[in-house]
Amino acid sequence: MNENNRPNVSIITVCRNPGRNIVKTFESVLAQDYSDFEYIIQDCGSNDGTSELIDKYASRLKTRGIRISVFYENDPDIYSGMNRAVTHAEGTWINFLNAGSCFYASNVLSSVFNKSNYPNAAILYGDAVECEYGHYHMFRKSFASIESRMPFSLQAAFINRELLSRYPFKTDYRIGADYDWLLSMHGKGFFFRDVNTIICILMKNDISSLKLYDAYMDALRIRNSHGITGPTVTELIVKKREMKLKQFVMDHFPVFLRKLIRQVQLILRKQNADLTIPSWARSK
Repeated sequence: MNENNRPNVSIITVCRNPGRNIVKTFESVLAQDYSDFEYIIQDCGSNDGTSELIDKYASRLKTRGIRISVFYENDPDIYSGMNRAVTHAEGTWINFLNAGSCFYASNVLSSVFNKSNYPNAAILYGDAVECEYGHYHMFRKSFASIESRMPFSLQAAFINRELLSRYPFKTDYRIGADYDWLLSMHGKGFFFRDVNTIICILMKNDISSLKLYDAYMDALRIRNSHGITGPTVTELIVKKREMKLKQFVMDHFPVFLRKLIRQVQLILRKQNADLTIPSWARSK
């Protein structure tokens, strides 16, 4: 812990009925070789036995000397939960690690913070690995593309706590409030810095990865609110058809066929990489 007894990093996990998927998250936090952090669990009304897992791992975290706080509050959605969790946090930097996702390695935090200070940065970001159908590949990170798509995963970011306190997530965006927030901070001129480190592994089973059409429409509305020129009427009609087709594939095609289609996409996009996957990511 630093000299003013405030942690350097606050790791926040917001959850509702994650089941045993959250074990991956807990194990990756336990494995960190960095000590100057606190862990905040914001449970938004789980009724699936998650509280028992939280109690078990809270005890193990405390035994390791890790500062942990657990809050049971019935937040209506994940972004409300994230906003509320920020009010509990004390770290200089905040990382949102979703239930089921996990850190990529035991030295993630030490790699980012042991050797470097970031006096001018408001948002630090790194790389993320995505897991789909048991296959691991790289998230297509591109800060230069921020006006057209999510530039990096929010779970691969460390954000100045005061910034999140001043500018909470807009909860009227059901899927893309994190994208809206990043666009807002970019528009306000805050400094983003790439730390060139793989931060986390994302398990692609959340609402934004399943509801492709809804996610696209939410992103379109967000870009429009920021004054970013959208597609023409004709382009929008074509894109809507494309997204509806993709959604149909997600909803109705058998898993083996979806997996094959996705593998072809990854090859064409050059997202495949030689990755070492930690044991906790493979745990059931």
